[in-house]
Amino acid sequence: MPVPAKPGTAGGAGSSPTARTAADGEEERAASAGDDATQGTRFRTRRLLETYYDLTLRMQDSFEAREVADVLMLVLIAIADLRGAPMDAELLAEKLDASRSTVERRLRPYIENGVVAKERRGKSVVFLFAGDMPDPQNPELDMSVGMVRAVMGLVFDISRD
Repeated sequence: MPVPAKPGTAGGAGSSPTARTAADGEEERAASAGDDATQGTRFRTRRLLETYYDLTLRMQDSFEAREVADVLMLVLIAIADLRGAPMDAELLAEKLDASRSTVERRLRPYIENGVVAKERRGKSVVFLFAGDMPDPQNPELDMSVGMVRAVMGLVFDISRD
């Protein structure tokens, strides 16, 4: 006795050309919707990266960083200082995946220029952000706040995808 074909396949019930065309149309719409979602995610990811890059360059100027790679080091020092738990060279080296001597060498010009300060705390020497903190009344701050809001908005959009 022959086995009946599954519905929607050749030879089975519901295998009319119209049924196949409708199913194909649904698959195409689903694929198109998936492509639209992928394109949306790609666009938001690109915008996030562009905004991050622009913010990094602005921070490089603000911190008077000699190299873009130094921005991360200076940001880490500023965050730790603002948290009230400044980092020593060993912890910075660990966070930056670099040797202690490399961190100290890269910090030297910023200490000499007054962007970073060294302070002895007990047995260790910690680094403090000595640069000017942004003035809340400064109109240039609005652009930075806007950029941070844009980045956070993009992160939120991407996290929902």
